[in-house]
Amino acid sequence: MPMLSCRVLCLLAIVLCCVGVAHANAAASAESPYMIQLVTEAKKLAEVTKKLKEECDTAGMAARQAGEEAHVFAEETKTNLETIAADPKKVEETKSKGDELIKKAMKAADDAKKVAEKTTESADKTDDQASLAESSAEDSGQQVPPEIQDVLSAVKDAQNAVREAAGHIDAAETYANGLKVVLQQLDAAVVVAAAKEKEEEKQVEPQTQPQEQTNETSRLPNNATITNGTKRNDGSSSP
Repeated sequence: MPMLSCRVLCLLAIVLCCVGVAHANAAASAESPYMIQLVTEAKKLAEVTKKLKEECDTAGMAARQAGEEAHVFAEETKTNLETIAADPKKVEETKSKGDELIKKAMKAADDAKKVAEKTTESADKTDDQASLAESSAEDSGQQVPPEIQDVLSAVKDAQNAVREAAGHIDAAETYANGLKVVLQQLDAAVVVAAAKEKEEEKQVEPQTQPQEQTNETSRLPNNATITNGTKRNDGSSSP
């Protein structure tokens, strides 16, 4: 009988211990109204950050594409520089198209910068809110709500998007400036082509002065000569 009572008491102690642990875990996992408010605000900010992240991706790729177009046009122009420089119409067309591509690339880069700045600001606010929720949970002995991990993932994705956009922006600006240099080279090539054309024209000009002297001599009578600037016929004396 005493042994049975001992066993019953042991089982009762185990049950009470389990119940106590369960209550402790429930108390720790229960979110206070303040914690619920922090998590709700963090989730709202995360949604804004996710949207801006997508816009940042799109703007960055647009800048990259515009820069690539400028780069391809610059390489084509550089390859055919002398041919273009010799044709005034092609020169004007090339410069007009080049200026258009430069403006397009620079505008796309500026737009991407603005979106990247907004994305960074939103990511920072979201991260601060998530950190506040984490610290509040630790201070109150509560578990960090699982939603906070999703919020932090959104922050990380946005930060990566901003870094990628920075590379696209740099490429767009670099390619636009490269096209500017090629157009300057085209202007210089036009000057060289014009000088070359002028020199070729000089080389093919007729020598008119000797021909005029020959024509004047041919108009004299057959028996006349020019002596000291005075025309004299054979058999007559000069004054």
